[in-house]
Amino acid sequence: MTKKSFITLLMLLTLIAGNALAQKRSRLKGKNAEQRAEIKTKRMVTVLQLTADQQPKIKEIHLTAENALATVRADKKAGKITKEEAKAKSKEINKTRKQGIKSNLTAEQKKKYRQWRKKKKSHRGKGKDGDDTDTDDDGK
Repeated sequence: MTKKSFITLLMLLTLIAGNALAQKRSRLKGKNAEQRAEIKTKRMVTVLQLTADQQPKIKEIHLTAENALATVRADKKAGKITKEEAKAKSKEINKTRKQGIKSNLTAEQKKKYRQWRKKKKSHRGKGKDGDDTDTDDDGK
């Protein structure tokens, strides 16, 4: 295999891998608030072993947050709010979501939730500015 063929093959493989990753990340893209809430709740059922009583509560928290985020996105697209305002509102909505979720979890589930969020954050490279902390109010 010539050097030129090898480089071409390597570039092709890089493009394919990048496309596959982009598709995986866009699982929620194009979904409505109800679908997004359902997907997020199902993930949590598996990871945190939510009880039958917890599941509808968690789904409602996700649904409320997703509806609010959809409104923020629509307002930003319509030019009613700036990008910075949208980011601040989204941050507050997600903070409220996390607090609501934590208030419905057992101590063991809270521990798993923190670990799960930390793992997800490290994979995405988020949380660099400290805005997405997953500590309880008591610092745990």
